[in-house]
Amino acid sequence: MATTVVGFRLGSDKRSRQVTLLLTAAGVLHRGYGLYGTTPQLSKPAVPVADVDPHPVPRQAARLREVHAQLIKDGYTRVLIAPACIQLEEDEHPLHPQPYGENAPPRHPELLDEFVGRAPAVSGQLEDAIRIFYTTIGLPVRPAHSIPRARAATPISPRAEAALHTLARNQTLTSPRARAVGWRITHDAVRLHVGSAGDNLSHAEVLDLQAALTAWLRLHPRGQLADPRRPPVDRLV
Repeated sequence: MATTVVGFRLGSDKRSRQVTLLLTAAGVLHRGYGLYGTTPQLSKPAVPVADVDPHPVPRQAARLREVHAQLIKDGYTRVLIAPACIQLEEDEHPLHPQPYGENAPPRHPELLDEFVGRAPAVSGQLEDAIRIFYTTIGLPVRPAHSIPRARAATPISPRAEAALHTLARNQTLTSPRARAVGWRITHDAVRLHVGSAGDNLSHAEVLDLQAALTAWLRLHPRGQLADPRRPPVDRLV
């Protein structure tokens, strides 16, 4: 009996690592990970609690979305296998009423191997793949217009557009070398430095810095330095 799955594989060039996730029609989430070019290691399958959760597949699909978003946030931005729904010939191990301990399904490398071998070499979106997966296994599907879509990107300045193209080509943006205090921005990191010492900022710290700089530029749109005789910002109306 065929096994219907939906899954994807993402990679991080910086770490030279890849992660593959599969969700089966039984609601089991399989995960493989490892270095580029190596046989993936398998995590313990994430099994739904059948006696507690009456809708295990949608809940596991929500988890699939969360992991996908977190991987991209963590730098796994290279799409090695685009999200896709595939019917595999490999059978899935049957689930017991209470899949814990000895009854838990074993790691199933055959599923990942067949998925990788049969995955289509085309681009696709995760939501579209999940919709096809739901339709194939007989679950109700929300109308396409009810699925939240990402907002259109806000137009950016020509200077920011040029910087974006630079980073997209894996080139580096740096502050003027005449200063000992400066910054260095690559495709994967934002780094501040003082002389030869420096540190990378986290994603949250980058957002805080961006907000602070945006606020400063709003106060000084023409590049004029702050006048020390002016009242503090928190006193401005």
